Amino acid sequence: MAKLNIFSIKYKGTDYRVTEVPDVFTHQESSLLIGSHALNSAVYDDEKGYPDVEARRIDEQIYAYAEDECFNLDYENFVKWVQRYLD
Repeated sequence: MAKLNIFSIKYKGTDYRVTEVPDVFTHQESSLLIGSHALNSAVYDDEKGYPDVEARRIDEQIYAYAEDECFNLDYENFVKWVQRYLD
């Protein structure tokens, strides 16, 4: 099983987990950037919106957000999770 390639995006001094997966929806050669729920909570508030321009810029790069524990999955199971829950 392939390991999930996790990297981070820094926002306000904190590193948040993100990963790239193939575009499993349109099957184009592009990839989708999936962020952690913790990142989503940091960059967007349902009542207040974006706290700043940087938060909006980060959010616009992210295709969708996954629960933090999903980042403990291997690559194949993470992609299956994306297909199942984000479609």
